[in-house]
Amino acid sequence: MPSPAPPSLHAVIMAGGAGTRFWPASRKRRPKQFLPLCHGRILLAATIDRLAGLCPPDQVWIVTNPQQAKAIGRLLPGFRRDRIVVEPEARDTAPCVALATATIAAVDPGATMVVLPADHVIEPEAEFHRMLRRGAAIAATGALVTFGVQPTHPATGYGYIECGAAHDDGEPRAFAARRFREKPDLATARQFVQQGGFLWNSGIFVWTVDSIRRAMQHGDPALGEAAERMLAAARTGQRAALNRAFRRAPKTSIDYAVMERAERVVTVEATVRWDDVGAFPAIAAVGTADDAGNHALLAGGAAQLALQSEGNIVYAEGRRTVALFGVRDLVVVAVGDAVLVCPKDRAGDLKAMVEHVRAAGRDDLL
Repeated sequence: MPSPAPPSLHAVIMAGGAGTRFWPASRKRRPKQFLPLCHGRILLAATIDRLAGLCPPDQVWIVTNPQQAKAIGRLLPGFRRDRIVVEPEARDTAPCVALATATIAAVDPGATMVVLPADHVIEPEAEFHRMLRRGAAIAATGALVTFGVQPTHPATGYGYIECGAAHDDGEPRAFAARRFREKPDLATARQFVQQGGFLWNSGIFVWTVDSIRRAMQHGDPALGEAAERMLAAARTGQRAALNRAFRRAPKTSIDYAVMERAERVVTVEATVRWDDVGAFPAIAAVGTADDAGNHALLAGGAAQLALQSEGNIVYAEGRRTVALFGVRDLVVVAVGDAVLVCPKDRAGDLKAMVEHVRAAGRDDLL
């Protein structure tokens, strides 16, 4: 029987990103986590549903920006508004975690926190719960816990965790995290996969409130000081002081500021099917396919027709039909006021197209 989750387990969903690699479907007012990329479900809603049975509903929190907070209220009318934590500005993941920690510590000082992105597809749910319970049990000993995914290919879009000695003989397997490696070039990624002992960094963490507070103070004193100021303000309900403290936090990632410098980090092997749905080609894993290998994700009455075409990716919304004739290995996106067509192997570079749209003064498309 899996160990039960701690009664004070809280989940923090980070949902403030833009998702430029899903433009033009993803925009400022409707980022990637609001798209129906989890087998037709909105990613953020699927993430919340995935936590059911692990955390009580009133212990699930969403951290986002002011613009997206309003949209969450409309998209998820049943979600408690007082569990939406609003960042006053974008300052990367370390201040985001500090803000969430302060908010939770103010109401539950003995809490254990699961921190996870809003935009992943993870299956099956029961195994997801098992690995998080395993992580929570290790976190109770004072370690910071992260989850690593067994690489299936030499990916250059993920960070890697180099594993050390086994933490214990429990399941799922857990290892001391020897070091974190940034997104590598292809040759280095191949070396990691061939050598073994490296896992993709999933960006999912578990720790206790006390452990992450100490780790922030140790890893980046400026972050630690800002986090303590946030906590003092959260305890007294001083929103203006909380925002001032947040803005004083260094703009940096939780990996760099804390995880890479922490004294004790344990990596639990993620025993789930995990996809960060990083770009449109990921639809091949979450959409439907025809006999020619054309994969489509269609919503809101959209349809597809394909003739003498193969290996294409189609994302479409609204009452429209995307017709493919004599083409292969393309990404075709048709939403609202924009249509995108690009080679499938360039879909990961869409940030350049977004910058081109911005330079052309077409903010209406962003």
